[in-house]
Amino acid sequence: MKLITSAIRIIASTSNIWTQKIKDEFDILCRPREEGAPLDENLLRQTYHIFRPIPTQLIKDCGVKDLFFSNTMGPNRPYYPNHGFYINHTVTLNNDIFYHPDVMNDFFDHHGYFIDRPTQTIYHEFAHGYDVNNGDLSKKGEWTKLSGWSSEPLPGLKRLIIKGTHGIPDVTGEMYFDPKAEFTRFYAKRNPWDDWADSFSFYIGGLVDKVPPTKREYLEKLLKKYSA
Repeated sequence: MKLITSAIRIIASTSNIWTQKIKDEFDILCRPREEGAPLDENLLRQTYHIFRPIPTQLIKDCGVKDLFFSNTMGPNRPYYPNHGFYINHTVTLNNDIFYHPDVMNDFFDHHGYFIDRPTQTIYHEFAHGYDVNNGDLSKKGEWTKLSGWSSEPLPGLKRLIIKGTHGIPDVTGEMYFDPKAEFTRFYAKRNPWDDWADSFSFYIGGLVDKVPPTKREYLEKLLKKYSA
């Protein structure tokens, strides 16, 4: 019993080190979503190293103050939105993306560069924070015109429907888009804010070739100040 208790204390102590590093460097508090659940040291360490290549000020400008890790969001699946979510300065991550990070191979570019699912998910959810905390950029005309986004079913526009499998319900896009528009991937066709967050995630993650040229130019202009 003493050995088990000591091991638990060591794990908790190591987790606290990474929690403190994330708090000190990025002003983000990491916590388990489920009350009483332990924080996995490996998840915290991976998260810290996912943040490290990105300018600290860019991460802070996303406005995320709380980062929750959840064991109850189910297995991560292609194109299904249970990998994480952003609400009101808080990002919640599905722990399963860390345990089973690569459920499909669409995170490669033609150079062979790769971004794993935990990294892409964190950048995507923090992008939602940056979007909202900088004036809802994804809803402004400068962005929406790039894909022809519309809340109305105008002639020639399409709306995404992701067919669920194995008991998973369908996912229907919230808005309509121009079928000639280019996107990072299928999931980004749901709405302009996921289109924005996905473009942001691949851009800062180094897979810039996965970002359509017009959206790449937009992000280059927007984020230029962080590379100065």
